[in-house]
Amino acid sequence: MDIATPRYHENPGDLFDLLKSMQYSKDSKQTPEILFAKGAETREKTFEYFMTKCSSGKQKKLFRKRYKVLESYTAYREIHKYYTVMAMDFIRRKILKIAEDLVRSGRIDKKDDIFQLKYEEVLEGLENTQLELKSLISINSEYYGQFRGIKNPPSIIDSRGYIPSLSRKITDANELEGTPASPGLATGSVKVLKNPNEKLVMPGDILVAEATDPGWTPLFINAAGIVIQNGGVLQHGASVARESCKPCIVGVHNVTNILHDGQLVEMDGSSGVVRILKN
Repeated sequence: MDIATPRYHENPGDLFDLLKSMQYSKDSKQTPEILFAKGAETREKTFEYFMTKCSSGKQKKLFRKRYKVLESYTAYREIHKYYTVMAMDFIRRKILKIAEDLVRSGRIDKKDDIFQLKYEEVLEGLENTQLELKSLISINSEYYGQFRGIKNPPSIIDSRGYIPSLSRKITDANELEGTPASPGLATGSVKVLKNPNEKLVMPGDILVAEATDPGWTPLFINAAGIVIQNGGVLQHGASVARESCKPCIVGVHNVTNILHDGQLVEMDGSSGVVRILKN
């Protein structure tokens, strides 16, 4: 979604590497088709359960009608994202074309530097060829860098700006605690990623990240479970994990610095506990 993020068509190799990694899966029980069917079965069982809780035939009829509407049209909520991403890519192409001209004229060092400028600064720079864009890029980069340096933002900040201290029940040094976001148990090798194109997530890996967005979704196919440092149960990663029937824990403080690639861990998406089994 971020306009500054490179698209797959700019570096198709990343996409092909991702597709190849999906072929390595030997667990026939974890294919997308089987997981989707499993989710559909669970959904139907849940529907039947709530049908038994309806107190009258009229209530059952109304509940069934609304359920069918949701079942039929929920997927359409993704359409606006599709067209939004398409529009963002169109805008990105235009911006990069401007950036090429600025690089050619020596006003910026590389194309991606243009994303360190504000919209108004780009417009002004195009009108005023004397404007020092490199200086603005340096100032803005330093400013944005301060925010990138915040690795563990607080989970809760109240309206007064107060940050409550969250009590931790975990006393074992080999256990980490977060918020349960999608149920299930998973054991696997840790794979810590800062961005979705940094490295491949192989089948059975436990994906560990600071946060995720739609660009991370393909990585969930191979992941046995997902552990996310920031955010709550309604964030992107948690929602996709539930849709994929994968265990997920969110809000695990400093987890991307505590865990490292290759560690063997067990995660319980129902209790929100990550156990380090082997370093």
